Amino acid sequence: MNIVIIEDEGLTALFLEEIIKDLHHAVVGVFDNGRALLSFLKNNQVDLIFMDINGSLDGIQTANLAHGKYPDISFVYLTSYKDSETIKNAQAVKPLGYLIKPVVESDLEAILMVVDGYKKSYLKDETTEIPFEQYIYNTKTKTLYTDNRVIALSKNELLCIDALVRNRNTYISSEQLITTIWEHEENRVASLRELIYRLRKKLPNLPLHSGANIGYILSTS
Repeated sequence: MNIVIIEDEGLTALFLEEIIKDLHHAVVGVFDNGRALLSFLKNNQVDLIFMDINGSLDGIQTANLAHGKYPDISFVYLTSYKDSETIKNAQAVKPLGYLIKPVVESDLEAILMVVDGYKKSYLKDETTEIPFEQYIYNTKTKTLYTDNRVIALSKNELLCIDALVRNRNTYISSEQLITTIWEHEENRVASLRELIYRLRKKLPNLPLHSGANIGYILSTS
């Protein structure tokens, strides 16, 4: 697996990197801030991120943004916190596990085995064509069809559909969608609403639902 470590404690990051490499996985990046991670993900293949959610790093927010744009990446959280509120806030990206600091080698090895097994099972079951209502979305070609006919979508409409399909049957927040479509541009709430309006007009049977203060969900089952 290609693994990235986000950790602002140098000794902890070095320990994780050495153990992960000893277990025959590739550490393709080590960063101490979320902005560096988001920039790195644009041009690099990553399977798993070990994400520190303590302190000023704000790992939960960074993980939410990364998950919205790259939903195939898995997360394992590193934390000193055990309180239920922190755990609840961290659930949005469906992490495959938590490592409580100080991390010990046996826990790290065990969670890597879990992630590796999940990845193999996920790839085995993965499909490139996702049906919903009378539409079919091809995740490889990034093309939307109906009745064997390609539906013409703008760049931003396609980015939105891609994010919704990859996060299907799960709410994706407006903030995640905005980051996926417009990256770091701000004040795009009205733009997103207009984009969703256009998609619903173009795709009248689109099973897209919105929840107040939650976001949007595309139902495919």
